[in-house]
Amino acid sequence: MEVKQPFDTEPHESIIKANPDGSRFIPINELEDVLDSVEWSTRNFNHTVFKGGYADLSIMGSLELVIKYDFNGKFVERSFVGAANFPLKSIDPNQHFLATLKSECIKNAASDIGVLFGRHLNDNVEVLNASNMVEKPPAPKSKPDSKIMKQFLKAVEEGDTVTQTMLSNIYEIKTD
Repeated sequence: MEVKQPFDTEPHESIIKANPDGSRFIPINELEDVLDSVEWSTRNFNHTVFKGGYADLSIMGSLELVIKYDFNGKFVERSFVGAANFPLKSIDPNQHFLATLKSECIKNAASDIGVLFGRHLNDNVEVLNASNMVEKPPAPKSKPDSKIMKQFLKAVEEGDTVTQTMLSNIYEIKTD
């Protein structure tokens, strides 16, 4: 016996937006309006800012989205986990990166609830993976100036392999 879930109807087309790559999404303000049809809240929002490369900061986080609703005369509570991550420069000049992260986590958790909240919106979008990606050649390395070379030689002296690796990835370091 199949039980029809209350959230398996398509979202109204007017609330669905598209990215330049053709993927589709429901903006957070529209999604919150749909979520308001049930009692909902978030809990356990966690985030971390991390360095993804030389001077590239990124953020990652997760939260739990809790919904409560009446289904066939029974009170149901369900929780869903959503996560997101992105480089901070990708949302520049938006300085509200925590609010943006929380919104993305809510959207990702809500899509697990059902079709009404965005599940299957992008089933027809081709996902890039190792078999269909075109590999870009690595960016040419810069020539280090005297300050960079001093920093590199100091890292060698001190056995600081992290700094050595980081500088070697960015600059054309020659130590002969």
